[in-house]
Amino acid sequence: MFKVHVISNLMVWHSFNRSIDGLVQHVADSKAWSHIDVTWVEFATKPHNVRLGIATNGVNPYGDKSYSRSMWLVLLFNYNLPPWLVTKKLFVMLALIILGKEFVKMKNIDVYMALLIKELQVLWKGVAAYDVAKHGGQRHFTLSAILMWTIHDYSTYGLMVGCAHQGYKSLSNLWARFD
Repeated sequence: MFKVHVISNLMVWHSFNRSIDGLVQHVADSKAWSHIDVTWVEFATKPHNVRLGIATNGVNPYGDKSYSRSMWLVLLFNYNLPPWLVTKKLFVMLALIILGKEFVKMKNIDVYMALLIKELQVLWKGVAAYDVAKHGGQRHFTLSAILMWTIHDYSTYGLMVGCAHQGYKSLSNLWARFD
């Protein structure tokens, strides 16, 4: 994304367009962004560094009613971009496709996510990159990325974190007992 001049300028948009009235107008104004700035100061001082969000959910692209979900998509969102571009088709990254409803279970989701996690760990350590817009005064730099948060529905959340979300021992039944 740093090899195209226009997109390169958009990738550092967050560092020049912070809210001045105290309202959250972009993810860069949020508490999560501030937490990363305070916790990993070296990461935060470089505007090239990318902050990502991950979303996972099952979909049924062909409308086959015999399967409620026939594939699972894992998408990455780049929050360095302006808010009106984060979810546009050009900037959403398809990280993983898991085919078949019966293949995604709590006991094996780790197997599918393992390669993506390894790639995110490599990005956290940093990779060599080239910036055509020469932000920071140099073209060659080390690009790092951090996964800020995950976005799921309730059942997928239970699947991803490994806790029961259906049946007698689910969290929803646990909370119902306290009502």
